[in-house]
This record gives sequence, structure tokens and C-alpha cells, in this order.
Amino acid sequence: MIDVQEKKRKIISFLEDNGPSLPVRIAKAIQMDPVFASAILSELLGTKQVKLSHMKVGSSPLYLLPNQNQKLEEHTDNLKSAEKEAYLKLKEEKIITDENETPVIRVALRNIKDFATPFKFEEKIMWKYSFTPEEEIQKLLSPPQETKEVEEKPEPEKEARAPTSEATYHPQAKRPTTPDVKDVSEQIKEEAKKVENIFEEKTPTKKTFLKQIEEFLEGKNTKIISMEEVDKKKVIAKTESGNEKALLFAFNKKKITEDELMKCYKQAKISNLPYHIIILGDLTKKMNDTIDAYKKLLKVEKL
Repeated sequence: MIDVQEKKRKIISFLEDNGPSLPVRIAKAIQMDPVFASAILSELLGTKQVKLSHMKVGSSPLYLLPNQNQKLEEHTDNLKSAEKEAYLKLKEEKIITDENETPVIRVALRNIKDFATPFKFEEKIMWKYSFTPEEEIQKLLSPPQETKEVEEKPEPEKEARAPTSEATYHPQAKRPTTPDVKDVSEQIKEEAKKVENIFEEKTPTKKTFLKQIEEFLEGKNTKIISMEEVDKKKVIAKTESGNEKALLFAFNKKKITEDELMKCYKQAKISNLPYHIIILGDLTKKMNDTIDAYKKLLKVEKL
């Protein structure tokens, strides 16, 4: 039996000690099959205890703790050539104006989301190096201050100025205002959500079957306490609702066969637990008739 909570603690401890890591390394560290480890990592992602990098090492992203973003710099050798160039340029310059860059760099900036944060300033798309302090951003966005003349003639006393009908008013030129640190910070956060993406469209992340099951159980005040088996097609786990424990069989399909139902029955009998079955569709009349014999132990629900 897999103690899911203990495995979660081990994963978090491993990431604290080692920083952003590949799922294969994590699975090896907690001595689990990569498929099972990925299922537990998905749970940690769902609760935002860990996060995924946008950057990939090979074909896989890195898992990291929410406060470890800057540690991703240790893996920048895995960036593609143009992305590495854009990253180094942005890190050095702190702020880049999008329209001033070549198309290659503009595309690359949109791909290095771990290091480049977009915002709009004076109606232009800008990119800031994600780890630059806001105080420094303020200074970089501030216009240069006007220098005062060394020698200034003293103004005549106000009393000496006699208003006449021929007096001419010369308005003083307005100085450009310096953006406040807080204003810049809020602008970056708000505009980053709205900045246009010229080269690519975002696709919504599809929920894993395990995540669907967890959300379904949450609505019924039920939680998974240990995982027996998990893959894209099936989840077998021990659950708890109040003081009642049960064995859960969740199938990622609309129908189950009589053989599958019998296997569930036998496995639940060995565990000496009542069992629940979750499927995507409705049971046929024939299947309902078959289930009648197991009513005391079985509860079937539709996802």
C-alpha cells in the first residue's frame, strides 16, 4: 500500500534540498514507479504546493517549489540558442522594448516565461527580467531629471510685481512625472494579463483523470488516503468519508464489463472494504441487474 501523504512530504523535502528537478529524478528519490510518482506530483500541482517550469529539459518540464523560480537559472543551458540569447540580453538590460527587437528575439521572449515578464508602458509592449527588484524597474522607467542652472537670477519680490493689462503669462513647462514603485508594480501585474501575444495562442491545460476524480470526491466530502493503482485509464485508491473507509475503482470510460466488475468485487473482498465504482457514463440495464447481487457492498456513480 502506498502512503500518499508520506510520499508528498518526501517530494517536497527533496525539492527543498535539490531545487527544480525532473520527474524521473523525483521518482527515483522517493523510490516509486514514475507513473505513480507523476500521479502524486499532479496532486501537489493541484494544491499549488509545487509548480511546473515553462522551460523543458529534453521533453519534460521541471518541478519546483513556489519560491524556487530563480533557481531555474541553473538550468538555462537547456534553453534553445535564440532563447538563451534573449535571456542573457534581458538579464543584462533588465528591460527591453518589444518593437525594438528582431522577430527572432521577440518570439524567444515569449517562450522564456520563467524569466521574462511582459507589461505595457506608454502604450508599448515591454519585457522585464522577472527577478529585477521593482525599485530598479522604477529607476529604469523614470525620465532623466532636469539639471538646474548653476547661477539663477533671484526672482523679484511678489510685491514688486504690479499687475497690468499688458502683463504676459508664460506657463512653466511641466516636468515628466516619475512613476511610483507601487504604480509600476501594479501596472506590470495588470498589463501582463492583457499583453497581446503575436506569435502563439495559449491552449487550456487539460485536467488529468486523477484530478477529475479528486474534484468529484471533494464535492462528496471524500478524500483519497492511499493510492493502489493509477494510470490514464483507471484509478484504484482507498478513500475516507467521515469515519467510513472504502475502496474506489474509477474507470476513464463510459462502460465497464462484467469481468471488470467481478475483479472489483474480488479485490474489495480481499481488502474487507465496501467499494465504490465511478464511470463516465450510465450503466446498462444488464449491468444494473448484475450489480443487484452486490448491493450491500457496491455503490456506482457517474462522473
